[in-house]
Amino acid sequence: MLELTEWREIAKMVEDEAWALLERLNVKGPPVDAFVLAEKLNLSVHIDPNLGTRGYSRRRWGIETIAVGSKNPEKSERKHFTIAHEIGEVLLAGRVEQSFIEDASNLMAVSLLLPRKWFKEDAEFLEFDLPTLKRRYSTVSHEVISYRMLDVKPLIITIFDNGKLYKRKSSYPRRVAQIHPLEMACIKAVSDSMEQVKLQDDEVSVVGWPVFRDDWKRIILKTELKGFCSD
Repeated sequence: MLELTEWREIAKMVEDEAWALLERLNVKGPPVDAFVLAEKLNLSVHIDPNLGTRGYSRRRWGIETIAVGSKNPEKSERKHFTIAHEIGEVLLAGRVEQSFIEDASNLMAVSLLLPRKWFKEDAEFLEFDLPTLKRRYSTVSHEVISYRMLDVKPLIITIFDNGKLYKRKSSYPRRVAQIHPLEMACIKAVSDSMEQVKLQDDEVSVVGWPVFRDDWKRIILKTELKGFCSD
C-alpha cells in the first residue's frame, strides 16, 4: 500500500475512515468514549502516573498497548483525546507519510470524538452554542469543540488564558484579522460578569464564553465577520 503524501487526500481519508470505524463499532451517537473504542479494537489502555508525555502506543508480545499520562482525573477529556490520537497512530501506520502522522492522528482523534456528520448537524441546530455542544460531546474539551466549529462555517475562534492571548484560528479564506476592539470589549465583559456575552456592530458579531476553573480563567470567543459571503 502506497503512503499518502498530500494533506488534502490524507484529511479526507482520515475523516472517511473515522466515520466507517464508528459505524463498524456500532457507535450510534455522542458522546464517544475513547476507552470503549480502544476496548472494541482490542487495544490495551494503560494509565501511567509516571509518564512524561500525554501518551504513546507500542506493540509488545503481539499486543498493542496505549499508555496514557494520568495528571488529570480519570477519563478526562485529554485522556479521551490521547487515546483517540493513539488509535489513529495505530490505524494509520505505514499508510501516511511520517511527516504527516501526528497531524493525521490528531485529525483522527477529532473525527472519532466529533464526527463531522453529527457535529455539523448539532452545531447548526444548536446555533454553535459552545456550552450546549459541550454537554452533548462531553468527552471533548471546550477548546477542541470550538476549533471543530471552523470546519462547519467561516468563523474566527480566539482563546485567552488568564488575560493573555493563547490561540487565534480562522476558517475565512483570507488572513486572520487583528483582534477587533469589540472582541476585546467582549473579553472584558465576560471576565467581569463571568457569564456568556454577545456583542455586535456593523463589522463583527462576537460571542464570548467563560471556561473558568479555580485560579485559571479561559475565555473562548467566536467571531463572525458581517458581509462575508462564503459563496
